[in-house]
Amino acid sequence: MIKTLVLSRYIRPLGWIAIVICAVTWWMDLTEIVKTCPFCRTERTVIGLLGILMVLPHYRYISIFLTCLFAAVGLVTASQHLFLMIKNWHFSLNTPLVIIALCLLSGELLLLIERTWLNRKKSDTK
Repeated sequence: MIKTLVLSRYIRPLGWIAIVICAVTWWMDLTEIVKTCPFCRTERTVIGLLGILMVLPHYRYISIFLTCLFAAVGLVTASQHLFLMIKNWHFSLNTPLVIIALCLLSGELLLLIERTWLNRKKSDTK
């Protein structure tokens, strides 16, 4: 049985990378390098919030609740953004960025759930 995934050992550095991605994309938005988009703003904010959760210590129920809440908002927003682009046949240079945001949010959610699962297993054996 797998006791830990390879990426779960690197959850804090990956959290810092997510925070840096969030900060850089917000800087690009505020300096008007990219167009203002409410979908994009929601996605980058959620990426940063999940990054903060990855860096902070794990608290059993609070972490689970916040992870599921933020990830649900981010995944729904990224999915709606992508489907809106597909529906309107509006493919641009931003389309791969939306797909990357969707993958990033999914990956962060899986890492945080896996960390919660491993901590639950450790506390059950004690």
